[in-house]
Amino acid sequence: MAKTVLIARPHTFIVSDMKPFLEESGFETGKLENIDDLQRRVAGVSGAVISLALSSSVADSAEGVFLKLMKAAPKVPVLFASMLSFQQARSGLERIASSSGVQVNLVSLEATPVEASLLGRQETFLYLSKDDLSSTERRALASRLVQRHFR
Repeated sequence: MAKTVLIARPHTFIVSDMKPFLEESGFETGKLENIDDLQRRVAGVSGAVISLALSSSVADSAEGVFLKLMKAAPKVPVLFASMLSFQQARSGLERIASSSGVQVNLVSLEATPVEASLLGRQETFLYLSKDDLSSTERRALASRLVQRHFR
């Protein structure tokens, strides 16, 4: 039985690129349509994906979705994704962590072995950009990180 990843804050990139990537990596995916369904949809998932994009079909911000996810399922590991490079997204990820009171470990495709060893925990934010899925080599590395994070 495949593990399920909830796309908790969908965006066009997340649905068109991330969903097939997750399925190729061996996961089933579910897409949150309404934030009010989060509690019900998060039960039993192996992880959640939150888009950092300004817009989403879920009205809440990335920060708002993360805070609600923490309340509903505090142990679920999270992957954040956007079109931005990791360096461009870093301050936004740090802001989300700060507002939630989580001492966060940020892990990207360029993770060191020590950083990668922190995958699979709620206090570790895995970040992937659209470019991380663009080449075969980067996509394979991203798949390995996602599999470790959503074990």
